[in-house]
Amino acid sequence: MLTFLRKIRKGFLDSGSTRKYLLYAIGEIALVVTGILIALQINNWNEGRKNLVREREILSALVENLSINRQTILEDIEMLKEFNISSQTILETLDNKKPYHDSLDYHFHLSRVSKKRLYLSELGYEQYKNAGYGMIHDETLRKEVLNLFESTYPQFYSTYNEINEPYDAFIDYYVPLFIYREPDLKPIDFEALYDDQYFIGWIRAYTEGRNTLMTVEADLAVETNRVLELINDELDKSNCSGHLLPTDGCPNS
Repeated sequence: MLTFLRKIRKGFLDSGSTRKYLLYAIGEIALVVTGILIALQINNWNEGRKNLVREREILSALVENLSINRQTILEDIEMLKEFNISSQTILETLDNKKPYHDSLDYHFHLSRVSKKRLYLSELGYEQYKNAGYGMIHDETLRKEVLNLFESTYPQFYSTYNEINEPYDAFIDYYVPLFIYREPDLKPIDFEALYDDQYFIGWIRAYTEGRNTLMTVEADLAVETNRVLELINDELDKSNCSGHLLPTDGCPNS
C-alpha cells in the first residue's frame, strides 16, 4: 500500500501539477487521519469490552458474596429459634413446677446463651472497591450496593452488638447453680430454680432479645436478597444485550 502511494505521489511531482499534488496530499492526510480514527475506535471498543467483562466479574463476585450473607443470616435465625425453644421449655418447666428430667440439661445450656457473633462476608465488596466504584456502570445499582455495605450492614452491626451484649452479672450468677458437662448444664438444686425470679427473669430477657434479633435479621435478609436480585437482573441484562456472550434464557429479539 505504501509503495503504491509513493508511486502516485512521484507521478504527481513529475507531472509538475501543483494542484493535483495538493489534492493528493490532502487525500493522503485524510486517509491517515481516517486510519488513526478507526484504530482509536477499535481500541476504545476493545477497552469497553474489557470493562464490561470486568464489570461482570465484579457483579458475579457480589452475587456470591450476598448469597453467602443471605444464607448466613437465615441459618442464624434458625439457630435463634432453637435457642428460644430451649428458653420456652425451661420457662414452662419452672413456671409450672414440672419435675426434673435430665433432658432439661441441654435446654438449660441453650436457654442462657445469648448467641454467637454473626459475621457477614465482604469479600466481593472488597474486590469491587479495589476495582473502583465506577466499575458498575448502572448508577442506581451502584448506589444500592454502596448503601447495603456502607450503611445497612454497619447499622445492623450496631443494633446487633447492643442487643447481643453479654450480661456479666447474669453469667456470674448462674455459674454456681450448675455443673457444666458439655453440651449440658446440670442444675445443682433444680427445685430451688422454681422460685428463682432473677434466673427466670434473665431467661425471659434473653428470649425477648433473640426475638428482636430475629426481626432485625429477617429484615436484613430481605434487603440483602433485594440487592442480590438487582445484581442478577443486571447480569441477565448484560448477557442478553449482546455486549457479552449470550446465554440460555435470553428472550428472542
